[in-house]
Amino acid sequence: MNFSQKERTLLEDQKNHEQICIQKYSNYASLAQDPQLKNIFKQNGQIEQEHYNTIDQLLKGQMPQMQQSGSQQNSGSQQQGGGQQMQMKSQQNQQMQSQQSNQMQMSQSSSFMPSGQSQNFNSSDKDLCTDMLMTEKYVSGAYNTAIFEFRDTQVRNILNHIQKEEQQHGESIFKYMESNGMYQAK
Repeated sequence: MNFSQKERTLLEDQKNHEQICIQKYSNYASLAQDPQLKNIFKQNGQIEQEHYNTIDQLLKGQMPQMQQSGSQQNSGSQQQGGGQQMQMKSQQNQQMQSQQSNQMQMSQSSSFMPSGQSQNFNSSDKDLCTDMLMTEKYVSGAYNTAIFEFRDTQVRNILNHIQKEEQQHGESIFKYMESNGMYQAK
C-alpha cells in the first residue's frame, strides 16, 4: 500500500482512537455494576480490538479483504479467503449485536415502569454509558472524515465497515440507556 502522508496520519489517528476505545471498554466493563452493561462493554471492546488490528494491517501495507456482493466479488483464493474472514467477523458482530438487542428487549419487558415513574439505575453506570456514547459519536465522525480522504476504494470500504460497527456500538449503548431510564430521546 502506498498511502499519502495525510492518509497515513488519518490511519494513525484512527488506530489511536481504537486503542482508547479498547482501554475504555475494558476499564468500564470492570467498573459497571449491571451485568448486562458489563457484557455490552466487553463485546464492544472485542470488536474494537478487531478494528485496531485491521487498521494496524493497513498501516503495515496489508489489505484486509472484505466480501463484495454481486458482480464485484473478488476473484483468487487469497482474496476470497480474506473476504470470507471479514464476512465471518461481520456475521459474528451481527450475532453479538443481536444478542445485545435480545438482552435489552428482555430487560425492557421485565423492568417496564409506567410513565411518570423513575427507574432506579446506578449513576456510575450512567456516567460510563454517557462517556462511551460520546466517544463512539466522536470516533464515528472521525471515520466519516477519513473515508472521504482516501483514494483507494477498498480502504474506503473497510473504513466504512468499521464506522458502521462504531455506530452499532453507539446504538447498543443508547438502547441500554433508554431502556433503563438513563436517556430521554423525546
